[in-house]
Amino acid sequence: MRFLRLFYYNLIRNHAFRRVFYSFPFQLVLLDLKKNLGLLVFWLIFFGFITNKVAVSYGVPYLFLEPEYFNKISFVSFFIVGFSCGGFIMAYNISSFIKNADRFPFLASLRFPFMKFCLNNFTLPLLFIFVYCIQIFIFLKDEEIMSTLEISGMIFSFLGGLTCFFLFTFFYFYNTSKDIFKLFGLQHKAEISYSEGKKRITGERNPHLVHESRDWYVETYLGTPNKIRLVRSVHHYKKEMLKEVILRNSHSAFIFQMFAIFSLIALGFLGEIPVFKIPAGASIFLLFTIFIMIFSSIYRWFGGWSTLIFILLFLAFNYSYKFNLLAIDRIYGLTYNDVKADYSIEAFRKMDDATILLKSDIAKTREILNKWKIKNTSLKDLNHKPKMVFINCSGGGLRSSLWTFYTMKYTDSLLNGKLLSLTQMITGSSGGMVGAAYLRELYLLKQQHKIKSYYEQKYLNNIAKDLLNPISFKIATSEWFFSMQSFRLDGNRYPKDRAYAFEKGLNDNMENVLKNKRLYDYYLPEANSNIPMMVFSPSILNDGRKLLVSSQRISYITQNAETKRITYEKINDAIEYSRFFQRQGAVNTMFTSAIRMSATFPYISPSASLPSDPVVEIIDAGYRDNFGLETTLRFIKTFDEWISENTSGIVIIQIRDKNKMSPINKEESQPTLLQALARPVGSCYSNLFNVQDFNQNQQIQMADSWCKSSIEIINLQLNNEEKEHISLNWHLTNKEKKQVLSSLYMEENKDAIDRIVELLK
Repeated sequence: MRFLRLFYYNLIRNHAFRRVFYSFPFQLVLLDLKKNLGLLVFWLIFFGFITNKVAVSYGVPYLFLEPEYFNKISFVSFFIVGFSCGGFIMAYNISSFIKNADRFPFLASLRFPFMKFCLNNFTLPLLFIFVYCIQIFIFLKDEEIMSTLEISGMIFSFLGGLTCFFLFTFFYFYNTSKDIFKLFGLQHKAEISYSEGKKRITGERNPHLVHESRDWYVETYLGTPNKIRLVRSVHHYKKEMLKEVILRNSHSAFIFQMFAIFSLIALGFLGEIPVFKIPAGASIFLLFTIFIMIFSSIYRWFGGWSTLIFILLFLAFNYSYKFNLLAIDRIYGLTYNDVKADYSIEAFRKMDDATILLKSDIAKTREILNKWKIKNTSLKDLNHKPKMVFINCSGGGLRSSLWTFYTMKYTDSLLNGKLLSLTQMITGSSGGMVGAAYLRELYLLKQQHKIKSYYEQKYLNNIAKDLLNPISFKIATSEWFFSMQSFRLDGNRYPKDRAYAFEKGLNDNMENVLKNKRLYDYYLPEANSNIPMMVFSPSILNDGRKLLVSSQRISYITQNAETKRITYEKINDAIEYSRFFQRQGAVNTMFTSAIRMSATFPYISPSASLPSDPVVEIIDAGYRDNFGLETTLRFIKTFDEWISENTSGIVIIQIRDKNKMSPINKEESQPTLLQALARPVGSCYSNLFNVQDFNQNQQIQMADSWCKSSIEIINLQLNNEEKEHISLNWHLTNKEKKQVLSSLYMEENKDAIDRIVELLK
């Protein structure tokens, strides 16, 4: 024990040690560790993002390392991210100053107290900027899309954005900052440099530097970036004068915060202007900046009561959702103000018993099948029976959109347009249905002579465009509390929330070919078999049932098949959207809203609510049937006789965003306690699609016992293994886009396409 005391005593007398340990920058870091862990959490999250440690599967790090603006990486995109990062850093400094400046009364005797505080509080920001720049260089070098000189230019552009925000902030505080000499008209004393006052450091605490137990002991500080100054004693000033100086500077910082918050909110009204669709990484910086500013503002107002105020605000925010005071994601075209649909077991059974409607729906779909047969029967060989094609496309964000569009377009081009002609129905989930819907619309426009060809490269580029920037900007600037904008459609009012941003972004990327399209607009093209039927099957969050969305009446897919030798109580596991919400105007639904219901990405595109009693919430189709096979088999079973008599067999093309036979992951090390605790929930989610594959594999085997036609299932699988994982996101990097396109040339995919061509040509 004596040895430890001697060691500490000798260490504390060491000038070099004291210079570091009792320096203002180091003490501010210790203060954050002790008093401001909330602020450090934000830093940990961002360090996790830029070092590829947090949210890697969802591609969040790429939003910071390869930001896109107007769908390309540029000096402007990095400048905007840098400017937003500067805002976050200054929000951190302002929050820290408001909470902690009164612990350092010597600040009141310095010129420009806030600016000196920021200079000394730059340890974490400087480390973050350094690591960020290194990560940008490594990432872009690995992408192989830029030269070293160009990458250096991007980094300097990022630093330029940072510098611009800092200059703007310091200009404000240069004109508003007050010290004790300005405020009370005292004569300014020269600051003591560290070299001049070094001999005065004796190894013991200077009692004149500490007034109250709340004060934090500091001996040196950075007067300028390259000069160390000795802290001057302020014990001869009145305590009230020192507090007044800190209070005045905190007030200036608070005004700056309020100006920044209201500026960001006002910026939200400009989100539909293309120039304001800033990179998603910048939007995330803005969102965290707002959070920090709001928290520190509440602390400024309420001081020690701030924790209680946070709890009360959270409870108010929580319960306001219950009374629809916050923006609720709605489906455009539906009426929410009139009669609500009765969502109950009795209503399900009533529809299930409507056999007249069931027979009518089957008869109308059989007419579609007859037109499909006429369209695909050669006049030269009337005895030839065509193959009937079903396309199942899996979810997976933008990677699935691009993969589905590309594989369908490429295969269709090899068959001279015959693939889409032979396809009777397309179903699946999420991103896959986005790509399929776009190609189907282009196929229809080609028939209407509105475009020359749907094989042009620009359409492939369109489907790969970023969708995340407008959504992130909407979340960051206006939807973190409530949606302040709305629009009218058919006399109904809908919020301009992130759902609106998603649909508008979708239309913008697709050159508005789906804009103003309603569900009923596809009734005749599908009924005449000009285009394949498309069935969306989002899941109902309330109870896990399917919501089947189609332009046609398809009650036969919702009905549970009758059994001859088994008596049991049927469970209605699906409902038909157009019939169930008929009185709410289901056929008027915007087609992009139907797409969105099937592609509800968690938290980015929240679950949609439907006008029912009780309120029904809709989530991604992948929750129940990611590959669409279950819906396809129900259709085949209903028309088994017709298909057997009029076709030469069935071809089901599964366009998957991952390999069906993925290798089993091996645990590299013993899990931590937290990993072990999280494993039951995490494993259930990560294995959700594997479980669906297992169940559908069983359904395929059972189909062999009842299906009268031959069925061949062909898989087109994206190269998306763990070592070359493509992020599950509405944004793709250039490298990821190349990986998606190159997946078509994998041996198994080339063999699959050869087999499709052999069967259908």
